[in-house]
Amino acid sequence: MSKRAPNRKSRKTRTLGEMISTFSFFGMSGWLLLEALSLMEQAPAWQVGGLYGAAFCCFLGGFRFVIAAAWEDIRKGRAR
Repeated sequence: MSKRAPNRKSRKTRTLGEMISTFSFFGMSGWLLLEALSLMEQAPAWQVGGLYGAAFCCFLGGFRFVIAAAWEDIRKGRAR
């Protein structure tokens, strides 16, 4: 008798660690955005652009579960 691997899609709730990392992504995104805005006139354009890029990536990281679910739906739609 073999054990089945748990299906992650059937799980609806998130763990405490997942919620903490999600809030950390959003918090870091906001901090990087504010840092980029404060350095606009003082730092080189490439540095400010890098901070905006990092803020955007952290913002997307906060939506990683939503993005993964959408990607899975897209993949299932193509498999039909």
